[in-house]
Amino acid sequence: MKTVYRQSAAGLIIACLWCLLWVTPLWARGEPISTAIDADEIRQHVTALTGFGGRLTGTKSESQAADYLARHFAETGLKPWNAKGYRHNFSFTAGTHLGPDNQLLVNGKALQVNRDFRPLVFSGQGAFPAAGVVFAGYGITEPQQAGQQPGDSYDSYTHLDVKDKWVLAYRFMPEDLTPEQRVRLAPFSSDRHKALTARQHGAKGLILVAGPNTVVKSELVPLKYDASTAQGSLPVISVSRDVVKGWFKRAGKDQKSIQKRLDKGDFVMGFDFPDTQVAAHIDLKQEKKTGHNVIGYLPGSQPQLPAVVIGAHYDHLGHGESSTSLARANEQGQVHPGADDNASGVAAMLEAAEYLAGLQKKGKFQPLRDVIFIGWSGEELGLLGSDQFVKRFGKQDLSDRFGAYLNMDMVGRLRDAAIMQGVGSASEWPAIIEQRNAPVGLNITLQQDAYLPTDAMSFYLHNVPVLSAFTGSHPEYHSPRDTADLLNYPGTAKIAKLVALIGRDLAMRHEGLHYQKMERKQEKSVRGGMRAYLGTIPDYAQEDGKGVRLNGATKGGPAEKAGIQPGDVIVELAGTPIENIYDYTYVLQALKVGQPVKMVVRRAGQLVELEIIPGSRQ
Repeated sequence: MKTVYRQSAAGLIIACLWCLLWVTPLWARGEPISTAIDADEIRQHVTALTGFGGRLTGTKSESQAADYLARHFAETGLKPWNAKGYRHNFSFTAGTHLGPDNQLLVNGKALQVNRDFRPLVFSGQGAFPAAGVVFAGYGITEPQQAGQQPGDSYDSYTHLDVKDKWVLAYRFMPEDLTPEQRVRLAPFSSDRHKALTARQHGAKGLILVAGPNTVVKSELVPLKYDASTAQGSLPVISVSRDVVKGWFKRAGKDQKSIQKRLDKGDFVMGFDFPDTQVAAHIDLKQEKKTGHNVIGYLPGSQPQLPAVVIGAHYDHLGHGESSTSLARANEQGQVHPGADDNASGVAAMLEAAEYLAGLQKKGKFQPLRDVIFIGWSGEELGLLGSDQFVKRFGKQDLSDRFGAYLNMDMVGRLRDAAIMQGVGSASEWPAIIEQRNAPVGLNITLQQDAYLPTDAMSFYLHNVPVLSAFTGSHPEYHSPRDTADLLNYPGTAKIAKLVALIGRDLAMRHEGLHYQKMERKQEKSVRGGMRAYLGTIPDYAQEDGKGVRLNGATKGGPAEKAGIQPGDVIVELAGTPIENIYDYTYVLQALKVGQPVKMVVRRAGQLVELEIIPGSRQ
């Protein structure tokens, strides 16, 4: 049921008066700026931000939240960062939809899009002439692991020639495997991995269909929201079960019995479909949208010194369109309010800004360095906003522009201790944290790792020390259940106070911090059977071109030893062309620890061949 809200004329007048007040800073109206960080004000900010909706980057609710931040920056007395004002726009790929010219022809007969077939979001585009079709079971090839004998690993392509033909494969993985087998095959059973496997075997294209024994909500693969531009060259299409019934019948094969054997893990030899020719034309349109960073600052007396940045991302997952949503089945399509992630961090940042601005107005804070406050957007889509910000300077080393970056992401669920992450990025952090926490009194856990899945990473990769406040994950993460009533507001206020005091300390120092490049912490357990690692840092915000652009390499890792440089674009690894980040991830899973492989990168327009020796995650 949809609730309709109506405003009275009196309400509209009051709202207009508030707008007039908001565009005039408190200090300009002769009103005091608070020097207290207030838990109730944090609650008000969180309530307002979650009230806009899911704040998915590029949507109305995100823009409303950006306006909210800009108004509060102005009210607090922060200066716009430059002539553009507080809002700084960036363009990004918001998703993919069907264009007008999608065709699938079977023996010259045209099928109907969205009923009989649908291309996948990462499909190659253009015209693909008619070719034969080969059945390859579930279309899975499991790389042979150390200690396995030839033939021990699962391979749908055994003794099968698919060169220059379309491959038909069942969706998902065999249904009746043991839990151990499912864990082993899971990394290789995704649609993207099946497409890479088909391409590696020389296939013309990949056709996916739900097996007759498989229960699915939709026979056609949904055209899911995908902010990546990582489309490949191979056409990938899903079809309904009715489309392929005749193919199996002409081949004299019984689908149900074939799938039953495959689901038990038995080997079923693939085969050609006689008298079956498939041609296609794929037309996908990428939708561009605009996101908004919101930036204001307090001026220092020596602006030539590298600035201190305090930031938090205000975007979230909308109605769960992103593949990172963890909504339950009965929560699909609901607003993801993102109270902890990350209205809490934004509210804490706004309070920290008001606190420091109030001290400066009263003459109790005389910063040498500029203190910049930034509300990021696009964090949930791959650090898009912060990545765009740091790259606008056009150089790798930004230590002459920024002395430190302080981040707050998910700081609303304080329990036993606040977690300060990235402490290993500068030698001075432990002492600063201890000193500035004395009047706050938080229990604090220090974590060294500076390679963080939040906006701090964008700065750390550009030689800027980082520190990120965090209070831990919870069952409501990335779901519609992350609501404002579950936050610990007094605890959030304490974290805001600590970060503000650290920012104040840094802004009044003439000497900067000493940046430390860390070795990346390796996982204690093997994930998805992948033991090998290279230590590369992909640019997940990459917008154009084939291959995988790198932001750099971790200290002491195989990639650094091989000579990888920031800005290199991987176009081939271990003899496999790399078209996107998914190709790269899947090829990594087949590498063997200690066995040298060839990597080809595009550097300044030239192809450079490197030898890289994979290290071990264990």
